[in-house]
Amino acid sequence: MPLTQTQLAGALAERIEMTKADAKYILEALEEVVLEEIGNAEKVRIGGLVQLTVRVKPATKARQGRKPGDREAITIGPKAASVDIQSAALKKAKDALPHCRKARRKLEGLTGPTA
Repeated sequence: MPLTQTQLAGALAERIEMTKADAKYILEALEEVVLEEIGNAEKVRIGGLVQLTVRVKPATKARQGRKPGDREAITIGPKAASVDIQSAALKKAKDALPHCRKARRKLEGLTGPTA
C-alpha cells in the first residue's frame, strides 16, 4: 500500500510534534515551491531524496518503422519538441533501499507470485 499524502502528513506531525493540519500546510507549501521552481525550468533537489530536472526533448523527424505483428513497413510520424521532467533518486534514497530478497517478498505479497 503506497504512502498517502494524509499518512505522510500524519507521520511528519508525529515526528516533529505538530498538528496534522500544520504538517499538511507545510507539505502544501513545499508542493507550491517545487512546482514554481519547475515552472521556471529550475533544477529542484528535495533533501537527499530526489532531484527533479526540467529538460527539453528535441523534435524528431518522420521515420520508417515496422508493425510488430506482421512486420509491414510503416511511416512513423514526426514529433514536436516537448518539455519533460526527469527525476533521479539521490544517495540517501538509494541507501535506504531494502535487500533484493526483502523487496521481492514484499512486492510479491502485494501482487501475488510473479514468473
